[in-house]
Amino acid sequence: MYGGEWSLEKNIVYDFSRCKLCATNAASPKYKLKKTTVYACAACGFHFIDTLDGMPAEPTGDTAQALDRKAWDYIEGMLPANEKQLRGNLRLVKRHLSLSGARCLDIGAGAGLFAHLLAEAGAIVHGIEPQGIFREFVQRKFGIALDGETVDARRWQQAFAGFFDVVTLWDVLEHVNFPAEILQDAYNVTKPGGWLFLDTPRRDALFYRIGEWSYRLSGGANPLILESLYSPLPFRHKQMFTLRQLLELVEKIGFSVMRVHSSFLQPQNKMVLVCRKQ
Repeated sequence: MYGGEWSLEKNIVYDFSRCKLCATNAASPKYKLKKTTVYACAACGFHFIDTLDGMPAEPTGDTAQALDRKAWDYIEGMLPANEKQLRGNLRLVKRHLSLSGARCLDIGAGAGLFAHLLAEAGAIVHGIEPQGIFREFVQRKFGIALDGETVDARRWQQAFAGFFDVVTLWDVLEHVNFPAEILQDAYNVTKPGGWLFLDTPRRDALFYRIGEWSYRLSGGANPLILESLYSPLPFRHKQMFTLRQLLELVEKIGFSVMRVHSSFLQPQNKMVLVCRKQ
């Protein structure tokens, strides 16, 4: 994965018996995988792994990874695979509001394709991407300057409080250290009447259940899909929500859920939420 030089902050200490969703001390190891352990909360049922990310270091000197031809080709090669989904996401957004002149924040912008599509649709685009190598790619490929500061930064929370017409979190919640806090930060920068669009894998989808059944029946020897779903590597999956957990969380924060796209049998296991700040 092209993520640049990585700096794991040594002062990050977290007691993983404390649930990252409901904050009760009711979590314990449930699935011991090869490279990580999945904790489950006895109080709310949330699943998360025993790893937190530090923040990526900015490129310095000769040791940092540059956006060389190999990295460029790798990132550019990801765009076609993501384009169909992101164009579908754009159509979803446009069904709910006009993007002409709309102030949009794409959190976790990655290779910048959705930010580019928003700009093409006439939106005023802001994007957040903590990995410098992606920010450089987006600047050179699309001419869009993404911000490296995460949405919890004071500048975002103060200068942009109640500012954005649209905030998007495409494939983000499963990757961040503390998803509830990210959703609260997103709420803070959304204007009253503004929209939140997000998608994330669904833990109560059939494929995940099959992984759990296989793990239990094999005594942990054959976890199937669970092994590929979670990883301690930077920016990989740290947690997964059920549909009920996600709905309850966004409503507790203050969003109204306007529409849900999901299915227990959906092959891609995604749930897509359309939410509005009242």
